[in-house]
Amino acid sequence: MAEEGIDTEIDIVKVETDEQAQRLCFVGSPTILIDGQDIDPPPPDAYYALTCRAFRLEDGRISPLPSPDMIRRALKLRKT
Repeated sequence: MAEEGIDTEIDIVKVETDEQAQRLCFVGSPTILIDGQDIDPPPPDAYYALTCRAFRLEDGRISPLPSPDMIRRALKLRKT
């Protein structure tokens, strides 16, 4: 965020139950929301639960974390 000139607070929400996962539409950890929007929106039929998440990187590999570029792109979209 600092690299993009964004100075704001970050809220960390600990999802501990399946009920919370359902209520928050939580598709797995980590989930990163910017202004309430997922940086890598899940499909409409996504399953909400306490689970791990996978991200498809720009080079096609699967990763347990989004790439820094994915986060930067999402931040830039929200700034406009």
